[in-house]
Amino acid sequence: MEDRSLPPVARSRPADGSDDTIAEIIAEFSEVIAFARSRWARYAEDVHPDLRGVGLIVLQLILRKGPLTVTGISQMLDMDKAVVSRQISKLRELGLVKAEPSPEDRRVVLLTCSAQAQILIDAIREKWGDAYHERFSGWTPADLEQLRAGLHRFNATADHGVPLDTPSGRCARGDAPAGSPAA
Repeated sequence: MEDRSLPPVARSRPADGSDDTIAEIIAEFSEVIAFARSRWARYAEDVHPDLRGVGLIVLQLILRKGPLTVTGISQMLDMDKAVVSRQISKLRELGLVKAEPSPEDRRVVLLTCSAQAQILIDAIREKWGDAYHERFSGWTPADLEQLRAGLHRFNATADHGVPLDTPSGRCARGDAPAGSPAA
């Protein structure tokens, strides 16, 4: 008989010691995040002295996944919408992000990166690449591919969905209901 006194997550965990491994993975992710945050802060200042690391994170997300809405960015980054809006305002002021009404719903504003943002991000990615090449020194191509594939698999399971029943959800690229055009 199933023990209903435990939360569903606890009931579904295997008793094979994987909890310890997952705890170690979480600790390793924490170190990766700390490394990345310090780099983002430094590189954001390279883009503009008034830009902060979170602004660079938002810019990179728009470049990679855009066009996006403020609501979509807020949900993907699990960040307060007001914080994201302030970052978008700064990015627009710096000429790095463009905002246009969605063709499907003019109430929704879609955000894309400017050509200047692409140039700046490409330069930063080169710096990031150099920093990571140093950290991956001694890794084989197979090691790197295994890490890439594992991270991709892990990230693919993340719930980054914008609810489809909202204007921003209907207009966000790739989130349009079947049969309707995506923005």
